[in-house]
This record gives sequence, structure tokens and C-alpha cells, in this order.
Amino acid sequence: MDEFDEDLIRALQLDGRAQFSVLAAELGVHRTVVAGRVHELIETGEIRIHAAVHPRAVGLPVQVNLQFRISGPSSPVFERLLEFTNVVFLSEISGQSQGVVEVWAADLDDVGRTVRAIQAIPGVGEVQFSLYDRVLRRLRLGEDPDPKELAFDDFDIDLMAQLQLDGRLTFGELARRTGRSASACRARVLRLLDSGVMRIGAVRSRLNATSSVLSGVGIMLSGDAEGIASAEDLLLDVPTIEFAARTLGRYGLIATIAARSIGDYTDIVRMIRAHPAVSRVETWVHASVWLERYEWSLDRLERLRRD
Repeated sequence: MDEFDEDLIRALQLDGRAQFSVLAAELGVHRTVVAGRVHELIETGEIRIHAAVHPRAVGLPVQVNLQFRISGPSSPVFERLLEFTNVVFLSEISGQSQGVVEVWAADLDDVGRTVRAIQAIPGVGEVQFSLYDRVLRRLRLGEDPDPKELAFDDFDIDLMAQLQLDGRLTFGELARRTGRSASACRARVLRLLDSGVMRIGAVRSRLNATSSVLSGVGIMLSGDAEGIASAEDLLLDVPTIEFAARTLGRYGLIATIAARSIGDYTDIVRMIRAHPAVSRVETWVHASVWLERYEWSLDRLERLRRD
């Protein structure tokens, strides 16, 4: 991929419904260039654009990161993990561990059952556990929504379900599919977006490595609270860090870096290592991302609303 594609995808990750004219102005090209390239990226499967519903909105407030070692063939392990309904991210990685998985769960009991099920998969060895204490940045999801915003009606659920399939559906098309007016659809979608319940953006196809480098860092911390807060701020100042979280477990912080090159990745890791509150950094490269999903079934949303 060239620099233009990388910049375009980054912009769509931040706002999947951005108008082509706005994207064109940001990137310094004509609107038709942006429109044509976005359609090509979608048609070839390089990206998909859809709504991501915040985990708290679907009753999954507990998120954990698990790294595991594999003995023997790796594909059967990953194929088995694809069957887990609460796995939202699954990647084959380089380094001391061979896999990383992110799990969203209803509570710690749910986490325990999932961890034990993963450990029982033939070929899975040592599992390292990190519980997200606070998510600092999640590119595809914003800040935690206000609890008062976590009440949905049928109209909300219909809109979220449609936008999970195609995040760029026009308000007119949403009106046709939901049986409401376009103005009502617009007002309700904007409310869902503004509240943090839902965010719409591009998700890249990362099953195979591309010219960009997707990597993870596990950061061990030392020092006082002020120094640790400064380390968190450092991560948030790096625009190519797609995900960062304060964690409980092996690491104090975990982050995902989407660097443009090995050189960029190396510079970022060097900068993290140089921070006075950082005592150790462990790194891994996402060689093959098997799963990255943010869609949840309409049935789950309706069941939560009834409860």
C-alpha cells in the first residue's frame, strides 16, 4: 500500500461515514479519487466499514488479553478459537508466545470459564493473563458511554443492526429498511454516535501481513503514579497506536502499534523504552490476524433490553 491508501484508511478508521469531499480536502486530492479508491478497498475486501457497538452496551464490561504458547500445529488451535463467541480479536504472533486473543465477558466468572476452555484446547500451553483496568484508546471504540445512554428501544437496535452490516448506509436507505423517516434515522444515529454507544469506522483485513507493521507491546512499569500517568500520556501522543490499555497482570500497559514501516515501529518502541517509568518492554508482531470483530447479534441486544 502507498502513503495515500494508508492515510485514507486511517481517516476512515476514525470516521467511517466521512463524506468523500471532506476526505478529499484532508488528503489534498479530488473527490472522485477518494470515492473510487474507497469503493475499490471495500470491493477487494481490504477494508469493511461498519458500526462497532461498545462492549458495555452489549453487557460485556470485562475485557482481557490472553497470550498463549502453542506446541504442534498452530492452525487447529486458531480454528478452534474462532468458534468462541466472546473472542473479538485473535492473532498469530511472533515472539515467545504464538497467539494473542482478546475476550469480552459479562463478569469474571465468564472470564474464568473462557480461560479454562482455552487452556483445554489441544496444543495450548502456557497462558498469560492481563485484565484491562482502563482502556486508554481504542481506535474502533470511543470513551465509555454514560450509563444513562445504555437504554435502547427497537428503533435503536434496528439501526445498530443495519449499520453493523454497512456503516455507510445513507439515512434514506436506513429509513427504507427500518420503516422510519430519514430525519428520524439521522437524529437517532447521531445520538448513538455522540453518546459513545456506537462508533462507525473501517476495519482492515489483516489475515496476511501487508506493507504496514501491526505489532504489540507489553510494558512493565515502575515509579510513582505521576510517572506512570506520564507513560500513559506518551502512548496517547503516538497517532499510530491504535489501542492502549492500563492492565492488571503481567503488564502495566498494553498497546497495539500500526506502524508504516519497521523503522517507524522501532522508533516508537525505543521511545517507550526510554521513558523513566518504563522498566521493561516486551514486543511481538501480529503475523496473521485471524479475527477482528465488533459486530454483535441483534438477538443479544434485544435480550439485554428485555432483561
